[in-house]
Amino acid sequence: MSAMQLHSLKPKFILVIVILSLVVGLATLSTFYLSSNRIIKGFALRFATKEALLEKNKIMSLIDREVVLARKMADDASLWRWAVHEDRPEFKLEAFEELESYRRLFRDKSFFIALAGSGHYYVYNRDQGHERVEMSVLSPANPSDKWFYDALRAQDDYALNLDYNAILKQSKVWINVVMKGKQGEKTGVCGSGITITDFLNEIVFSHEKGLSTMLVDQAGIIQAHEDRAIVEHNAAARSNDKKITLFSLMDLPDEREHLKQAISDLKTGKSEVAAFPVQVGGKVYLAAVSHLQGVGWFNVVLVDVSQVISMRAFLPIIAIMLLSFVLIIATLALLMNRMVLVPLTRLTAASREVAGGRYDIAIPVTGRDELGELSGSFNRMTAMILDHTTNLEIKVKERTDQLSSANRMLEESRNRIMESIRYARIIQSSILPDEELCRSCLGDNFVIYRPKELVGGDFYYLRRFPGHFLLAVIDCTGHGVPGAFMTMTVNAVLNHVVDMVCNDDPARILAELNRVLRRNLNFREVDAGLDIALCLVDRSAGRLVFAGAGLSLYLASSGEVREIRGDLQRVGYKGSRLDYTYQNHILTITAGDGCYLTSDGLLDLPGGDKGFGFGSERFRNLLTSGGDTMQARAEVITQALSDYQGDFSPRDDMTLVGFRL
Repeated sequence: MSAMQLHSLKPKFILVIVILSLVVGLATLSTFYLSSNRIIKGFALRFATKEALLEKNKIMSLIDREVVLARKMADDASLWRWAVHEDRPEFKLEAFEELESYRRLFRDKSFFIALAGSGHYYVYNRDQGHERVEMSVLSPANPSDKWFYDALRAQDDYALNLDYNAILKQSKVWINVVMKGKQGEKTGVCGSGITITDFLNEIVFSHEKGLSTMLVDQAGIIQAHEDRAIVEHNAAARSNDKKITLFSLMDLPDEREHLKQAISDLKTGKSEVAAFPVQVGGKVYLAAVSHLQGVGWFNVVLVDVSQVISMRAFLPIIAIMLLSFVLIIATLALLMNRMVLVPLTRLTAASREVAGGRYDIAIPVTGRDELGELSGSFNRMTAMILDHTTNLEIKVKERTDQLSSANRMLEESRNRIMESIRYARIIQSSILPDEELCRSCLGDNFVIYRPKELVGGDFYYLRRFPGHFLLAVIDCTGHGVPGAFMTMTVNAVLNHVVDMVCNDDPARILAELNRVLRRNLNFREVDAGLDIALCLVDRSAGRLVFAGAGLSLYLASSGEVREIRGDLQRVGYKGSRLDYTYQNHILTITAGDGCYLTSDGLLDLPGGDKGFGFGSERFRNLLTSGGDTMQARAEVITQALSDYQGDFSPRDDMTLVGFRL
């Protein structure tokens, strides 16, 4: 296989199409999965809710009939007459005839009646085909008889009770109805029962796949469950603490609290059905709980969502989607090959011919699309190459002469410009104070003056007068040649102000400088001005008067550095008010105090890891370090600036003047 075949666009295009299709397909399938999962959960929630209501109605229809009969039985006049006069044979005969009538109507074909006066308990027993009414005596001391005395004490109407009967040797769901006399006194308890098998077959056992039903009381004790062993255990257990609850079958504490809250809400009537996910025995179900009003129990329906409806139902749709993606990939690959790759292959072959030195080749233009335009451009290019190779030497010589002439003109222009800038530098240097004046006025001092280019917009100013001298650091608008012109203009205006107006009041000097520049600099397209830090120093009196506009004075004394900020209004700009009064700061300085004036070019010097400005905090720290002389401190500052700057270029001109009296 050749190198061109290895780097062919065809497999790359196919790979891109496949990858894009896979990405789109996965996104579509993920969206489909999430949407279908929400649909399944919503369907399961509605299914569980409806199933809970259906089971509730089925349970209530089963129990209501038995309850109505049992309540009618408890209200029967012949029964409560016998309950009051149990020793009267005629009352007993009449009562037993009525009991037999009720027995035939009950679903279980049985009845029971317990009398409060004597404690006698009568129950209809069908043991091995022998039907008879058996009687026993109930006792408060017998745990098995606890249901009777609890009913007389706490029950007002009727209740369901899952219990084991020692006489019948059966566990049943008993319908216990309290019998009352004419004055409302409780005379006994009567009713019927439903065998656990019958009860479970009718209520709990479901033919629906993935669906299970159970009944619990308010404490969560299971009264009916598809696991018969749980029901029989709870029927035989006399203590509620020993009975199995739904809470004990649940895996997660939070879900147990959720179920308790749902039972409480359903009991108070806040909702009819509560549905939520639960985990039982390590498996996740959707639980729907409803309240069996009047009975006091709760119907719990557990729905196994994966059994009711699962993603397998959507497999045909997924298969169609996958097949569609395959067809789309194949179609795109065929169209890409026919519309793009074949013309590109033809163009590539022609390009090889041109690379081999054949320039008289042309390829057919088969369309007006981008590839057709590319083919036309290729044909025009080969024709131009053919023409250029024919006349190459003539055109090369002409172009060489033109470039040489242009280079000479550029070099001459550059030399003239550089010569002008060098003259400008000499002129600008002439306005700066000389070293002798600096030594005589400032004493121990240093000056760091670094224009960004050969000339700049920063300069420092020093004038001596009888009894004092003026020192200033000035940062004019711009840098380079424009900034240099500004420095010479400002220097001339400043000399005029201190000679003609005032030389002993820095604030007034700044105000007059602002007024003169505003009235005489007629800039229309730019807004030019300056920042200045101006000091008047009286060495004999140890007094320093500072006024500033945009720049500060830094005073180092006894190991501490204090910054005296200038006014915010700058000098000479269009927005500078003519009537603004600058502030004088009068300071007392002693021997050894260091005074420093700097332009913002030093504070804005980029460096460090991210190119941030040097900053006033680093600058202040430098002013307390270094040797005993100002020159030694200047070396420390210069080295620190160089280390911080690294490979970054300065943003502005930089001027720093320091002196010690």
